Amino acid sequence: MRKKLPTKELLKDKAYTDIKELLVIGELAPGDVISEGDLSEELGMSRTPIRSAIQRLEHEGIVRVHSKQGIYICDISIQQVNEIYEARTLLESFAIKKLSKTITQSQIQELKNILNRQYEEIKNNNIQLYLEFDTKFHLRLMELMGNKEILDMFKSIETKLSFYGKRVLIKKTERTLETYNEHILILNELEKGNVDLAVCYMKEHLEKGRRVLLNL
Repeated sequence: MRKKLPTKELLKDKAYTDIKELLVIGELAPGDVISEGDLSEELGMSRTPIRSAIQRLEHEGIVRVHSKQGIYICDISIQQVNEIYEARTLLESFAIKKLSKTITQSQIQELKNILNRQYEEIKNNNIQLYLEFDTKFHLRLMELMGNKEILDMFKSIETKLSFYGKRVLIKKTERTLETYNEHILILNELEKGNVDLAVCYMKEHLEKGRRVLLNL
């Protein structure tokens, strides 16, 4: 059976995902200036999906396009950090409250498995994979809530922070184990049905993340 070629829509999404990956692993960093041609060569695809992906990233505030200079990778401002964490606190606190009424034991186990993998990557000192499971834990909580509109909002603001995570952990490596332990606290209280305590731990967890990022 012949494989179908990726559609233009799928290529656009792949370009977006691949560029974000370059940001997360540090191949693209705040302050860098690149071109569509550079990205086309790096990702092995035409400029059309690259251009669509860049427009999406520009809308999210991750890049800024200059017609003569190229594509500038934005740094994050204090105001942006505060606004993003305020939004995350509202969304994730709401998710905890809603999940406390609906979450199943199999879903709890799924989240525990994610945290087990996160802990393994701490032991392996693999910051990249650790970050993937860190993001996966928060994302899965939002997915399990079952509200697509809220999930899309969360993904948008999470994207703005994801490629700063590596910078945080390189400078503050002890934060990896701290974050894992905070996740465990949140999940344990959610499993017990202690919703107020789970929300409290989530708020404390996000507040610590905000302070660490601002102190870079």
